[in-house]
Amino acid sequence: MIMTVYFGTGALMIKTMAGQPVHTNLHVPELSAGYLLLGFSSISIGYMMSRMVRRSSRMTGELRAITSHSPDLARLAVPTFLLGSAFLFLQTQFRPIAVAGGFEAGGFGGFGTFYPLLPLGAAMQAGLVARHPRQQRHLAVLAAMAVIVLALTLADNTKRTLFDFLLAITLVFLVHGKRLRLRWIVPAVAGVVLLLALVMPAIQIVRTMADVRSTGRITATWQVMRDAGFDPARLTAEADRIAQGHQLVWRDSYIYPLAWNTERFTMIQPIDLVARGLTERGTMGGADLWRDPAETLLPGFLMNKSLANAPDRIAWHYGFRANGSIARPVVGLVASSLAAFGLAGVLLLPVLVSTLTFVALDLLGGRLAGNVWGAFVLTATAHLAEKEASTMLSFFCRGFPFLLLVAALLLLIGRTRRARTVQVIPVNGMSL
Repeated sequence: MIMTVYFGTGALMIKTMAGQPVHTNLHVPELSAGYLLLGFSSISIGYMMSRMVRRSSRMTGELRAITSHSPDLARLAVPTFLLGSAFLFLQTQFRPIAVAGGFEAGGFGGFGTFYPLLPLGAAMQAGLVARHPRQQRHLAVLAAMAVIVLALTLADNTKRTLFDFLLAITLVFLVHGKRLRLRWIVPAVAGVVLLLALVMPAIQIVRTMADVRSTGRITATWQVMRDAGFDPARLTAEADRIAQGHQLVWRDSYIYPLAWNTERFTMIQPIDLVARGLTERGTMGGADLWRDPAETLLPGFLMNKSLANAPDRIAWHYGFRANGSIARPVVGLVASSLAAFGLAGVLLLPVLVSTLTFVALDLLGGRLAGNVWGAFVLTATAHLAEKEASTMLSFFCRGFPFLLLVAALLLLIGRTRRARTVQVIPVNGMSL
C-alpha cells in the first residue's frame, strides 16, 4: 500500500491539489510513465512471488505473544523508549553536520542503528492504551512520549522520528481493531494539521542555519515560528524562498513552481530525470549498486568509504544535482534500477529486491492482526518503500540484523518470564 502511494497515487493527488496536468515538468512523460508501469509491475510480481514462498514462523508467534502480554508491555515499554531516545539524542550530538554541498568531516553516525528502539517502545505503550483504554496512566505516559519525540524531532531537524512515532501508534490501534471515535479523531487531525502547517516549514528553514545544532534547534524552531507570527502562509513562503536558492532541486520538482516538499511521493519525477539522460550519459552499471552494501559490511581499512550514497551518485551522473554535493535525494527503486541496467534493470531488479524484502519482513513480523511486534516491524521498515535498490540491500546488511537482535532479546525475556512462573508444589508435604 505504501509503495502504491509513493509510485502513483501520491503523485496524482499532489498534481490534483496543485491544479497541474500530470505531464507537466516531465521532459519525456510517455517514456517515464512506461518505465513506471513496467517497474511497478515488476514490484507487484515480486510481491506475488513472495506469497508463494511465504511460511509461518514460530519466532513471530512467540514475539506476538510476548507483545500481547500486558505485564511485559508495562515492564518494557518505557525503558525501551527511553533507551531509543537516548541513542537518538547521541546521534544528534555526534553525527556529521550538513554544510553547503556536503557534510563536515568527522562525526559518528553509529548511534542511529539503535533508533528502532524508540518506535518499539512507543508501539508497546500504544498496545497498553489499546488493551486498557480506561487506565488513564497509560495514556499519560504515551502523551509524555509524544512530547519527547517532538523535542527530538526538532533537535535532530528531521521529520522521520515524529512520523514513525505517529505511524506506530496508528498501526497498533488498527491491528487491535479499535473503532475510530470522534473524540480521538478531532484532536489527532488538529495536531497533524498544526505540525504540517507550522512545524514542518520551520524545520526546513532551520536546516539552513549551519551554526545552530542539537538542542539549539528547538529554540531556533520556536523563534522561526514566532518571527513569522505563527502564520503558515509566511512560513511556507520563507521555506519556498530558501528552496529557490537550490536551483537544481527547485526546478526539478514535479510541482514546480510550487514547493511542498513532496518529492518522495512523486516517484515518476526521478524516473523522468534518469530517462531523459540515458541517451547521452548511458547507464551506470552495477558498481554503484553494490557499493553501499559493501561499505556497510566492510571495515574502513578494507574499503575507502564516502558520505555519498547511490542516490547522490545517480544524481551526479544524470546532472540533477551539482557534482560532488551530498544531498541524498529520493530516487526510488524503479529509477535506480533504470540507472543501473536500463530497461533490463527495470524488468528484473525490482522483482528480486521486492521478493527478498517481502519474504524477510513477513518472516520477521508475522500476521498483523492484534500484533504489536508486527506493527513495530512495519513502522521500522516503512521507509524502504522510497529506497533505492542499493540502500534496500544496505538495510539488510545493518538495519535488519539489529531487528533480529531485538527479536532475540525479546524472546529471551519472554522465556525467562515463563521459567520464573513455573512453581513446584509439594504433594502432602512430601519433598520433590
